[in-house]
Amino acid sequence: VKGPRRPTNMASKGISLSALNTCSLIEFGGFVNMLFEPCPVLVEKMFRLRPFASLAFFVDSAVGAIESCSETEKVEILGAHPQIGAPKQTLSSFSRTEQSHGTAIPASVLARLAELNKLYSERFGFSFVTFVNKRSRAEIIPEFEQRLTNTREQEMKAGLHAMVEIARARLESMDR
Repeated sequence: VKGPRRPTNMASKGISLSALNTCSLIEFGGFVNMLFEPCPVLVEKMFRLRPFASLAFFVDSAVGAIESCSETEKVEILGAHPQIGAPKQTLSSFSRTEQSHGTAIPASVLARLAELNKLYSERFGFSFVTFVNKRSRAEIIPEFEQRLTNTREQEMKAGLHAMVEIARARLESMDR
């Protein structure tokens, strides 16, 4: 399910709590995918949790939806998020904005990120996910390197937690 473009605010696109609680699976998927990146398993799990008491609770409910997932489904959810340093044309509008902090990216930084993405994927079997939060790609490298020393379980938890924090920040940015 592909998501719609990022609205400037929720009201301008008619995305309300009422609409979220009553829309079709496809419409619901568009909103989930916009906040969490396209991931059918998460859309389906969250769709079953409706109705939501608030939009903030909608994002918070992702924690329970993710916890109910099998390990394979959790890997699929993590795989929905783009790699740090991925080409801009492959990123969602939110990811493009989040990863565009700073000036032109030196080739050495992109090469290091490509190397770290490969090492991470080989070690853990899923993509590295972190809350970029306006950090440059170069600023993320030390965290990336440190997290390679963690266990698979620690990394799965860290990545899934980051995805919820990213979605929460995206929702808050839509409200501004």
